[in-house]
Amino acid sequence: MATLQKIRNRAGLLIGVIGVALLAFILGDLLTSGNTFIRQFQDKAFVVDGDIVSTQQYFDRVTEWEDFQKMISGESSLDENAVSQIRDIVYQQMVKERVLDAQAKKLGMAVSKQEINDLVHGESISPLLQQLPLFVNPETGVFDRNALINFLSTINTDESNLPPEQVAMVRQYKSIWLFLENLIKYQRLEEKYGALLSGAVLVNDVEASTTFAQSQQNADILYAVQNYYTIPDSVATVSDAEIKKFYSENQRLFKTNIPMAKITYFAKEIVPSDEDFDEIEAMTAEVHEKLLTTTNVASVVSDYSDVPYNDVYVSAKALTPDQRSFVESAEVSDVYGPFRDGDSYKLFKYMGKTVAPDSVRIRMIAIPESMANDSLVTSFIDSLHTVIKGGENFADVANQMNPQSNGGEVGWVREIDLIQAGPDVAQKIFATPVGSVIKLNLPGQQSLIYVEEKTAPVPKYKLAVVNMPVIVSDKTQNNIDNELNQFVSDPEIKTNFVEKAREKGFSVVPSTTVAASDHTLGQMSGSRQVINWAMNGKEGEVKKFDLSTNRIIARIDKIIPSGVAPLSEVSDDIRSILLRDKKAEKIIEDLKTKNLTSLQDYAEAMNTEIDSVRFVDFHTANITNLGNEPVLNAYAAYAPLNTVVGPLKGNMGVFVIDVINRDQSEEEYNAQEQKANLHANTLYRLQTQAIEVLKDKMKVVDNRYKFY
Repeated sequence: MATLQKIRNRAGLLIGVIGVALLAFILGDLLTSGNTFIRQFQDKAFVVDGDIVSTQQYFDRVTEWEDFQKMISGESSLDENAVSQIRDIVYQQMVKERVLDAQAKKLGMAVSKQEINDLVHGESISPLLQQLPLFVNPETGVFDRNALINFLSTINTDESNLPPEQVAMVRQYKSIWLFLENLIKYQRLEEKYGALLSGAVLVNDVEASTTFAQSQQNADILYAVQNYYTIPDSVATVSDAEIKKFYSENQRLFKTNIPMAKITYFAKEIVPSDEDFDEIEAMTAEVHEKLLTTTNVASVVSDYSDVPYNDVYVSAKALTPDQRSFVESAEVSDVYGPFRDGDSYKLFKYMGKTVAPDSVRIRMIAIPESMANDSLVTSFIDSLHTVIKGGENFADVANQMNPQSNGGEVGWVREIDLIQAGPDVAQKIFATPVGSVIKLNLPGQQSLIYVEEKTAPVPKYKLAVVNMPVIVSDKTQNNIDNELNQFVSDPEIKTNFVEKAREKGFSVVPSTTVAASDHTLGQMSGSRQVINWAMNGKEGEVKKFDLSTNRIIARIDKIIPSGVAPLSEVSDDIRSILLRDKKAEKIIEDLKTKNLTSLQDYAEAMNTEIDSVRFVDFHTANITNLGNEPVLNAYAAYAPLNTVVGPLKGNMGVFVIDVINRDQSEEEYNAQEQKANLHANTLYRLQTQAIEVLKDKMKVVDNRYKFY
């Protein structure tokens, strides 16, 4: 009872302790949940009209595209460039899907299962399926409906009757098909939306007839042009007030949808040091001695060279100039070298010479082996060999075995081409007479090889080549890293980056602009990390980046948010535009005061030559040697013939022209056909432009640069 009373006396204290513990638990859980909530709030790969796409959603789709690309290309991995392209494609596709979904909901549009079925099984197969290599006949290069049917049959196979490896393949095919169905759906939805928009734009008779008339005539033009770059910038002055006025009136020209940054950087290539070269050079005397005395040259090559020994003869034209020069003057067993060739040291040993065909043309029938049926394969190959030796045409037999084998044709091969097939394979094939068949056991298969033709015998040589690459040692790499780490840690580096770098002899790239969508910096592989850092860092930060073959040291000079670029960032571009206009005014004014009448007089006054261009019409987008010059398009259509016109302000300079000929087509005008063509052009423009307009209206925000 006394103990119970003590507990009662301390009940208040116990309740307080329990309360504090419970509060700590609740707060801890709240803070943990809060962190999760904050992370979810921040986890925005991109946003479309308020709809957040998480990084998980985005990268899951990227993985789908990568798997699909690997499947259709047959590659087990993708390079950096391919992955970068896929990331952009996935982003564009996911944004498009959300934009189309929003518009379809408003308009009551949809793509039904029946439509999808028709696009897969009907008369008008989806263009996407028709273009996929999966469903294209390799012989004809055109869509093969049977290939599509076989693919669909595979994904509908009952998995319970399949071995595990085939189950994995079927599931992979199913995943790919779901991926393709989604693309088909949105391609169709985009077509519907584009058709709806184009239906709201009518082509009237005046537009149709005028456009037709403009397309039916083209002109030949003589011209003289004074390019703007031929006169100094000092002929005109562009004031700050003029720049500001242009900027305020044309801000739409300077709008960007992604952030940018200005960085100053230099790259240090990681290359072998003199000490690294000395180390390898010191080993070459030993290699030279071993090549002279060894009876197993392949072992020496294996021990010291990064390329294997090829026990084959090659013609002189297949040798390098150094190798050819060596064999032409050396004796068998002579050794040449060592000598330095780029970042390696090389030695040659002359192994032998023969006179034989350089190449043979062969056909092949190959039967894969299996552990359980080697004897069956051998028996089958023997029976085929007997049939062919009995007079059956090899190509016919090969086509019976595989109708797509083109008669088993392999084509022309050299000994060096056959080296991977195994030892003695090249020698056996080259020793086989023309018109004969040989049986060979190749890796994983038994084969019949038919020698169809041989080239004329030529001198051939066998060389042992030791290539000893000089690689960057850990010591060299550490020395470079230590030097650069000291550079980055200099307290003055933020303010004197360029001066400090140049003092060290580094080649600096100052104040270069990078965008969040850029994949690389200066085409350097693996440099996306620099751009990601610049987009997410602070002005003045300096950092060292370790790439596989380079080190990059960069400073963030300025961060430019998305939206209208600051005047300071575009003032130079505006100055160039205004200066060009003032140069045009100056040139035109000077020419007019001279009262010139002939094109030759103008050419002399402009210090240039008369040139010509043919077949220019009102719609020529890119005029030969001149590019986009709308002023010439207009005068090609409407200027009087054989009359000097100008001077005229163009994009690249001031023109004076003379339309010397205008050809008129005799094609008959068909109003219905012309309207259909214009409507098709409208549909194409709307389909390509509508999504971009909607993306702007729906405030698409791309945050991917924050995550990779």
